[in-house]
Amino acid sequence: MNFIKWILGLMAISIVGLILITIYSAYYSFGTMLFGVHTVAAVKDFWNTEFLMGTIFLICVNLLAIITAVVRQFKK
Repeated sequence: MNFIKWILGLMAISIVGLILITIYSAYYSFGTMLFGVHTVAAVKDFWNTEFLMGTIFLICVNLLAIITAVVRQFKK
């Protein structure tokens, strides 16, 4: 039961983080369209930023959670 709660918590943190990254990426990618950046360039920039930041976020958060869980198991 604890493992299921841990996985669900990790999934919730990942989803919220990805939503915030998407909002950040959309704001900074599509906001430049006000200053004359072409739509295609804005979309390309959005997906590049989304992929880069999302990948780094997921790897770091999940790795940190796994390492913390393993250390807690060894301490018991």
